[in-house]
Amino acid sequence: MSPSKKEDQPTEAYVIADGFAGVPEVPVLEGDLPPKTTWRSYVWSTLDVSKEEARFLTKLDLCLISSAALGVMIRYLDQVNITNAFNSGMKEDLGLYGNELNYANAFWSAAYVIGQVPSNLILTRVHAPYYIAFLEFAWTIFTIATSGVKNTSQLYAIRFFVGLFEAGHFPAVMYVASSYYKPHELARRNTIIQVFTAVGPLFSGFLMAAVYSDLNGRAGWPGWRWLYVICGLISFPCACWTVVAMPELPSRIKPNWLYSAAEIEIAKRRMPGEVKLYTGLFKWKDVLRWHKTWHVWLFPLFFLCNSQLSQPGGSMIFWVKSYNVTGQPAVFSVQAINIIPLGINLIQIVGALLSSWVSDALPGSQRWPSMAFAAFSGIIFSISLGATPVHPANRASRWALYYLTALSGTSAGVTWTYVNETSRHDPEKRAYVSAMMNAIAYIFSAWVPIFTFPTQNQPYVTVGNYVTAGFGAVQLIVAFLIGYLDHQDKKRAKANHELERKRQADAESTPSDEKELPESD
Repeated sequence: MSPSKKEDQPTEAYVIADGFAGVPEVPVLEGDLPPKTTWRSYVWSTLDVSKEEARFLTKLDLCLISSAALGVMIRYLDQVNITNAFNSGMKEDLGLYGNELNYANAFWSAAYVIGQVPSNLILTRVHAPYYIAFLEFAWTIFTIATSGVKNTSQLYAIRFFVGLFEAGHFPAVMYVASSYYKPHELARRNTIIQVFTAVGPLFSGFLMAAVYSDLNGRAGWPGWRWLYVICGLISFPCACWTVVAMPELPSRIKPNWLYSAAEIEIAKRRMPGEVKLYTGLFKWKDVLRWHKTWHVWLFPLFFLCNSQLSQPGGSMIFWVKSYNVTGQPAVFSVQAINIIPLGINLIQIVGALLSSWVSDALPGSQRWPSMAFAAFSGIIFSISLGATPVHPANRASRWALYYLTALSGTSAGVTWTYVNETSRHDPEKRAYVSAMMNAIAYIFSAWVPIFTFPTQNQPYVTVGNYVTAGFGAVQLIVAFLIGYLDHQDKKRAKANHELERKRQADAESTPSDEKELPESD
């Protein structure tokens, strides 16, 4: 167990104290974070706490993190399988020779945006495990239904409902995680959940290759239709695990087969700000107050730019397929077309995990360097792809550039942690900023790629690569600005803490003006 912290020893963490109407929020020191005093906490936080707390956190890790990660994996599996299907026969079977793929993704994105804030509001008023599992079951049904589409109208409608039910999932699991873990415990866990956004597409590519090899033509169905059925069959047991393993929010959880009353008391004692039974009912005065802080503006802007940095890497599957010319022997098989781009996902997974560990190890667990590195990578490799021939004499050079675009996607888990650290005192604000991050990002993702990375022009999207570099430049500036404003808040918090300590010390040392007089006879 780590040594206890002296009362007068402030930590680097802070919260923003609730302001009243017309009064700005004021940063104050957070006093309940234990300092990381041994090397063990840099490996994993449960190695530096009491045995009782470590036992509880281990259960939480095995259940909450596993159910959240599997849910995120199947969400991305069911989100991106349309690209694998498109490049494995769906394009030819449905006659998708224009920008129909862009439009299908736009319908998905529009629904995703519409569902963000309402879903977060619902989450805080219902039983979290059942609601999150409901979302997973719902989009699973529509994923399976995609296997039977006959035309673009049906495809657009189904993709809309897939997006609508997927909308609330990621903010929901991040909200539950941030309700149980302290800021210094959250970065690596958030990133483990976050990297499964890359595991889903990675799995989808291998799955499409396997399905095409083993099921193409089975029962008269092409392989791409079987892909949606198999994805649905994989998603169903993961949704069942969510029902069992995802914990209820701390304010509503009761003793059950997994958590004892003593462990629930540990959870509530660790996170006293999470004991409010109902949250998420945003009041207009609160929304106005939140919009006077930098968090509501800069985190969504950062995430908006970051969501665009994946587009150059997304062109790789089209680039690989472009080597196959009609009437000539195929250079790459369907299986190779689906598998070769998966190196991007592997690099992103490793890079994201390293990013979170490095971020936690930096003095004060600083987050902005990881965010700035991702933005800088997006600038460099997007420009490099735009400036080099699409089919160079040395194919490996462009191959490597596509793979290195993965580095631009390594900061998402750290960014989500940053959001939760700076708004952890206010569950409503945390839910609002999280929803705004996702909503703003997907509002732009719904239409920007139609112009920057049109399907009919793939992989000849030089302009799109340069536009992406522009998004990376804005993201880099925002990362520096977030780091600066966060530093200023911490300085103000420390100054307020020192001022309060001095005021209390003066009050204790000042003798009373009125001395007790002896009684007269």
